[in-house]
Amino acid sequence: MTSVSFEAQGWREGGLSKAMAVDIGTTTITGLQVGACGPDVGVQESVLSHPVLRTVPLPGSVSHALGSDFARVGLLFEPPTVEGDEFTDAYGVRWLWAEGQPAPLRHPLESATPAQIAGHARPAWPQRVQAANGAGPVVLDSPCPGLLETCFALRNSWQFMQDLTDNWRVANALLDWALETVVSAYEQALAGLPQPPDLLLYGDDYGFTGGMFLAATDFRHFVRPRLQTLVARLRRLSQAPILFHSCGAVRSIVPDLVALGVDALNLDPVAREMVLPDLRSELPADTILHGPVDLVALGRAVRSGDMKSIAILATELAQCAPAVAAPIDNLSSRDQVLDCRIAAAFVHALDPDQWQQLRRFGPVKSVLLHGMAATSALEPLASLWSETTCREFRDVRKRSGSTAAGLH
Repeated sequence: MTSVSFEAQGWREGGLSKAMAVDIGTTTITGLQVGACGPDVGVQESVLSHPVLRTVPLPGSVSHALGSDFARVGLLFEPPTVEGDEFTDAYGVRWLWAEGQPAPLRHPLESATPAQIAGHARPAWPQRVQAANGAGPVVLDSPCPGLLETCFALRNSWQFMQDLTDNWRVANALLDWALETVVSAYEQALAGLPQPPDLLLYGDDYGFTGGMFLAATDFRHFVRPRLQTLVARLRRLSQAPILFHSCGAVRSIVPDLVALGVDALNLDPVAREMVLPDLRSELPADTILHGPVDLVALGRAVRSGDMKSIAILATELAQCAPAVAAPIDNLSSRDQVLDCRIAAAFVHALDPDQWQQLRRFGPVKSVLLHGMAATSALEPLASLWSETTCREFRDVRKRSGSTAAGLH
């Protein structure tokens, strides 16, 4: 078993009246970094889904082979030109590769005035977009960083947080610039799709494991009004449900995120006070929790026969329904990819009644064993990948809809 067939919006009732969907390899929050792709994958670093994180735009056939019910659509980025261990992104931010991860090194607007910020050149968005014709539910990958992440990158995170207190005109200028830039990125991404997506991802990190970057009052004063505007403008661009992602211990602002009217939340289950089965009871019944349990940890537990961990993770996943099972971060190693695939087979094996049993009674041994048994029938990953390396990309031009030859 690789993936389950879902109607366009059937995944929204996952773990309740429907089977639970799985999302692997489709976005910056569930995707595969280049380093996670073995030589048999057939993936070349000639185009990326995120030019800084170096995630790979998997075609729907490969995502499905990994156990995903979703496929990616979205912008395709050229790899940055690396000079030594450094490169400059489309915003003018200079990055350093440090221990396999990018770290911002120089910030182009660190000492800029409000007028200089307003005149800062916006990125030239890619002219190519990945489509996924006939691939089941598709998710539009976030085409750019979110509001706060953009401000941190352009200004320097510490300087921007100081601006919120001492130089609010600069802070407002940066947030306004970021808002228009984010909207323009989604306009470009949506303009080239042959069909509207079934889910739209917006991501912006508001915290770290132990707390929030900003005080909740600053978030509500500076960021939330722009988020309200952004969500309203995204709704005008697309009727797709919105998946909102934030890392960190953001429990205090979850009601604010819900009040935006987003349809699904991808939050950080390992951050302080972010026990998502407990948070479930505070959310609207139809709010979907995306990736509420670490899919990598579930797969690792199944692979090692760790019944205690399987019982805890599967029960927590059931308690979070309606939910979409997904990794809690993009995948950086081959082992993580393999563990996700194992966990996907486990999740797909359970029907709505079995999810209900876990939710009502806690760990039910027969249900857990049923899920584990399904993982033994998986085909070798290498053979599946070698059969599904063809990409389905289309060239697009903003708003014109014109196409050129596909990239294969």
